[in-house]
Amino acid sequence: MPNLPQELITDILTRLPVKSLLRFRCVSKPWCSVIDSRSFIKMHLLQSKKTGSNLFLMLGFLGIYSVELDSLDAANRLRPPYSASDVSNSCNGLILVLAKIPFIWNPFTRKYRELPATPVEQPVDFEVGSAYVTYGFAYDAVNDDYRVVRVEEFRGFDSEWIRSEAKLYSSKSDKWRKIKNFPYQLPYKRAWGAHLNGVLHTGVRTGDLGYFDSSIWAFDVRTEQHYTLPKPDFTGTDLEFTVEVLGGCLCLVRPRKRYRTDVWIMKEYGVKESWTKLLTIAPPLVERYITIGPLAYSRNGEEVLLNHDDKQLIWYDLRRKTVRNVSVDGLPFVFYAEVCVASLIQPDVSGEGDETEELRQQEKSRVKKRVDFLSEGFKLVL
Repeated sequence: MPNLPQELITDILTRLPVKSLLRFRCVSKPWCSVIDSRSFIKMHLLQSKKTGSNLFLMLGFLGIYSVELDSLDAANRLRPPYSASDVSNSCNGLILVLAKIPFIWNPFTRKYRELPATPVEQPVDFEVGSAYVTYGFAYDAVNDDYRVVRVEEFRGFDSEWIRSEAKLYSSKSDKWRKIKNFPYQLPYKRAWGAHLNGVLHTGVRTGDLGYFDSSIWAFDVRTEQHYTLPKPDFTGTDLEFTVEVLGGCLCLVRPRKRYRTDVWIMKEYGVKESWTKLLTIAPPLVERYITIGPLAYSRNGEEVLLNHDDKQLIWYDLRRKTVRNVSVDGLPFVFYAEVCVASLIQPDVSGEGDETEELRQQEKSRVKKRVDFLSEGFKLVL
């Protein structure tokens, strides 16, 4: 067999799943050096995003689970380094795990990084009845920096929202610092669930003096600027909606009366005229529900995977306007879900943790057997 150019070997490796690459690190020192390099890790991530491969559903709430998107056959319970059952959101294969000490974790390589402690600073100019903390996780591509937004919301004893204070964490500096406060109350459930191109998005209620409206609120983690985005032209008086990401586009989910839900897609970011209604779903097509959440397109783009009431997954056929249930072994009773791309991106940890060393020793044993077998058939010259 002729020798393969290093460029071709690298290109082949970028097309493999993370699980295989972790094993192949043990093939040789040159392979380990290539797979561990920052350039290869970024090439692998870009290849996965370009081809829509290595995609998983990450589930949270009653534990953290992963489901391979192409097969949707089984939910595998993950074991983070610390006790935790919920996540904020994912970014390039990293997820922000909400534990007593929040940490950034790559569940595919099992490396993690704890966020430094930062206390909730109680206001001194009014009495606080309760405080609520929300997190958002995003990537600043210009500075190659993973950032976490923490918003502390304060309410009076009558539960009325008073104000919030915000902090921003940078993985490069490994520090928190105060930033401009958020002027509106954030949703309780997954406040910053929509991360797109370094910007966190959510739906908020705006207005005062008895007049309320709803807006799409955005926060750019690089510029640290807040701004609003235009909504579709709605009919009716329903103001509530949630903001999601579907197929790399901003997505708006608007529940209406009689258990009807409209799903809109912003095909060109920031352009009001690009809003397109993707689907409307209602009984008897599905049973009565509280929430519907779009997750991903099928490989052929003809179906949309929906989270039905945080309890079930269903495929919606865009052409036939029909649904079919998805049977996933081991699916938890209740869950939040979002799509995550498996990657080798590391959270710049200072220590790897015991589970990474254990995984390495297991893979060395497995790969040695494979290498012995492969050497019988052909020889790679590196």
